[in-house]
Amino acid sequence: MAEIRENPIERHLLTQCRAHGFLCLKFISPARGGIPDRIVVTSGTHGTVFVEVKRPGEEPDPRQRATHAKMRRFGAEVYVVNSYTAVEHLMQYLSGASNAAQTKQSA
Repeated sequence: MAEIRENPIERHLLTQCRAHGFLCLKFISPARGGIPDRIVVTSGTHGTVFVEVKRPGEEPDPRQRATHAKMRRFGAEVYVVNSYTAVEHLMQYLSGASNAAQTKQSA
């Protein structure tokens, strides 16, 4: 069986965001490394969150972890998804269908 790459998970995130009525924007910052891949804007209590997309079993690298931690210190919500299931759990959390995000947040 072929290894799942990051791109199909990112497309699934985009599809699920649209299905839930969220805006999902690609986030590229040429001047700064470690920035999450996507900005998700919700109409709910979470407002705007940042999402790092990884392939299954992969974790953020040290630069990404440091950037995510810095963003959190400034009050940002940053999530890491590395599977279709993680995307679905994040959607449930952001839509208020779940009390706690089951999606792993990077340290």
